[in-house]
Amino acid sequence: MPGTRPASLWTRFWSPTSLLERVPPGASDEEAEAVARRNDVWLKTYMDMYILRWGALWAASVVVALLLAELGGPLFGLALIGNLAALVGLARMISIYRRASWSVSRRGPRDR
Repeated sequence: MPGTRPASLWTRFWSPTSLLERVPPGASDEEAEAVARRNDVWLKTYMDMYILRWGALWAASVVVALLLAELGGPLFGLALIGNLAALVGLARMISIYRRASWSVSRRGPRDR
């Protein structure tokens, strides 16, 4: 689309929704459905990368929290906040994958 900038590398690395195709303004219902179908197929195909990234981030945050448990204080609190944020991100990625997978399977074999 003219006038829009692509998402940053950081955003594209952590968020699959930044890579989805946008429905053009004034698109018909059939065109909007075709874009949604392509997006769902893309998400079902590539979400494993994002789930692995967020899972690795969550695992690393657990390790950091365990290492900082003895210190306590603000560093441990930050580690716990990071752990919770990574867990929420991981749950969101799994939710996106499940929705896309359900949507692709609901449409049937002719659209795959």
